[in-house]
Amino acid sequence: MDLKNYNITVGEVLKNPQAKAMLQKELPMIMRHPMLPMANAIPLRDIINNAGGYVSPRKIQSILEKLSKI
Repeated sequence: MDLKNYNITVGEVLKNPQAKAMLQKELPMIMRHPMLPMANAIPLRDIINNAGGYVSPRKIQSILEKLSKI
């Protein structure tokens, strides 16, 4: 998956069935969050910058690597 230098939107990522399945496995609580639909237009870069308090940097890096291989 081309992450477009992390400018790809959350909605674009979630349109890919493989990416969505991987995220559901890696981040089940976030994927069930009721505010997730509001994040569809947000660039992945912004999500990464704000995820630090919720997801470890190591986990974020692992997820980004997996997304780039899809």
